[in-house]
Amino acid sequence: MPRKLIVGESVVGRRGYAGIVVWFKGKSICIDPGSEFDECSVVLCTHMHPRHCKEEYLTSFNSEKIPIVTSKDIKPGEELNIGDIKVLATHAYNKPELYNNAPLHYKNCCVGYVLILPRNIKIYYMGDTNFIEEVLTVGRDISVLIPPIGGGSVMTPEEALEAVRSFKPAITIPVHYDKMEYYYKFRDIAQPYTQVIRM
Repeated sequence: MPRKLIVGESVVGRRGYAGIVVWFKGKSICIDPGSEFDECSVVLCTHMHPRHCKEEYLTSFNSEKIPIVTSKDIKPGEELNIGDIKVLATHAYNKPELYNNAPLHYKNCCVGYVLILPRNIKIYYMGDTNFIEEVLTVGRDISVLIPPIGGGSVMTPEEALEAVRSFKPAITIPVHYDKMEYYYKFRDIAQPYTQVIRM
């Protein structure tokens, strides 16, 4: 199981339960690192939850030293730049009809992030979401897709397969699952369409 993956001029690794870190030109961009903030140059949070961005860890850091962006700071459709990387916030939420109209992740509570690197390398961290219509506005030229696959309040392996079939990424790194059976199921159904990598 690789700890890091080279993607163009960047390196991608896992961080915490559901998060990742992208190293590029001396910067490390951590998305949902849980409590693992060490060596992060910038922290991007999809929403406030202990397994994604733990509140007490956020407040313990000097934001002048480590810029922290949360779903309170950026909304779907908005962009920011981190050096040579453009960051696009995307929609991430649960479909109300699947949760008796009481979803854990309601619309506009959370975001996903697309990191757009030079040479049009796009890394799409979907966040805690179902396979919702708005994600398709991201476009289909995704290099690395990072979907949650654990079911419950996030996509099931089957929903994540629909994301893979829509985006056709070269590489997919599944996150946000507690049982290996979810990973194996997703790998087996998605592998014809993408290279599934467990990190």
